[in-house]
Amino acid sequence: MDQPASPSQPYPWRLFWLLLSAAILSALAIIPIVFDMMGAMSGQPELPSIPLWLLVAVGVVQNLAILAFVVWLGLKLSRSLGLRAPLLESWVYRTKFSSKSNERILQILKSGLLTGIAVGIVLLISLLVLVPRLPNLPFLIAARLPVWKRFLACFYGGVYEELLTRLFLLSLVAWIANRSWRKTAPKLSNSAFWFANILVAILFGLGHLPSTSLFMPVTPLVVVAALILNGIAGVAFGYLYQKHGLEAAMIAHFTGDFVIYVVGPTFLRH
Repeated sequence: MDQPASPSQPYPWRLFWLLLSAAILSALAIIPIVFDMMGAMSGQPELPSIPLWLLVAVGVVQNLAILAFVVWLGLKLSRSLGLRAPLLESWVYRTKFSSKSNERILQILKSGLLTGIAVGIVLLISLLVLVPRLPNLPFLIAARLPVWKRFLACFYGGVYEELLTRLFLLSLVAWIANRSWRKTAPKLSNSAFWFANILVAILFGLGHLPSTSLFMPVTPLVVVAALILNGIAGVAFGYLYQKHGLEAAMIAHFTGDFVIYVVGPTFLRH
């Protein structure tokens, strides 16, 4: 974890615009798979009567301001706690890379990839075990869609969800906890971080239930599965965020989704 930013340091507007642009593009990347998955529900009476493309467009416009606020505040709070995006910051501000920084880059990439693969395998095995008891899992619906749409959807998890849950929500909860428990110490304490990380992981799991409810009843088994599976992923991504930076969490989340949604469906054919 890097040192907290001092109050005199200017706000990183270049990084803000980069992350906001990435968030918008990643939100757009999920639209193709959303169209197909919602189309599978076209016979259900509760679907809105307005065209789906218009519904998506309105949602994008409505959420732009919220997304900008999320990125702006997330950067502000995370920097005050010493939580950073070291690779993107170095790239945006053209920092010269030394041999030590090159080692850090490799460490970020390796930790993100290995954690993502491990999380993806654990979650994929769990989903395959749950398939007989939960035949309407969104995973099964997504598995029938073209691979390029499933690949694009991975960017939504890796970028959009990480900006929302780790950069914004985890930083916000950690900042509140840190201010409450260590009023005179700006440096993030381990207790404040782990409280925030576990709480946000639980919220991350619960946050998947509304979309899941569109495809299947939310039973106790569904709730437990969402909390445990997404909770495991959320805690791992949060740890990477603190240990190696935001990019490591993004890489891990993208890789985990890739294992589940791009590689995973091949195991359903056997």
